[in-house]
Amino acid sequence: MGTDIAGGVELRPLGPGSPWRLADVGLDELPRHYDAFGLLFGVRNFAGFTPVAPGRGLPDDASAELLRLRLTDDEHDHTWVTGTELAAIDWDAPAPRVDDRIHQYQLTGDRMVPAGKSGRNGEAWHAVAGADADSRGSSYPEGTQWRSGSRIWRVERLRARDVLDADRELRALLETVRGLAGQHGGDNVRLVVWFDS
Repeated sequence: MGTDIAGGVELRPLGPGSPWRLADVGLDELPRHYDAFGLLFGVRNFAGFTPVAPGRGLPDDASAELLRLRLTDDEHDHTWVTGTELAAIDWDAPAPRVDDRIHQYQLTGDRMVPAGKSGRNGEAWHAVAGADADSRGSSYPEGTQWRSGSRIWRVERLRARDVLDADRELRALLETVRGLAGQHGGDNVRLVVWFDS
């Protein structure tokens, strides 16, 4: 079973001290994107990012409209992040460690086309790595790679920008939050989320 995100964007149109209101910005279009979940909130953080806003819980002053969005008892990892914090992300920063997953590519002419990511116990790359896979455990250095025909498996380190490049829905959401922050102030806009597995 996978993990999905839910929640909403809240704002204080009258500034600090005024009540939060749910903005007309849905998260329904956000795909299941673990790298985004890990970077922003520390959930399914296989890429090893230092998360921006992990484990804060629901805000004590969450709007009634936002609280009505919560539908199940299976929710977990409630947290939130302000427009100011989102604006401060260094999108060029690399993750502190390599990705837990092996990145897979298909060779097409001179290009390596991304074909997915697999856990270190995945059978396909493991079979190609052979004895090395058995003796090295999960501590391969960045850049280690294995090739079989037109397939390449690589150990890589992601940058925050890789998350945006791979997820146009997240980019659109963050642009909307940035626009609201420009209108109301970064500390008066927040993204409140939770996850369901």
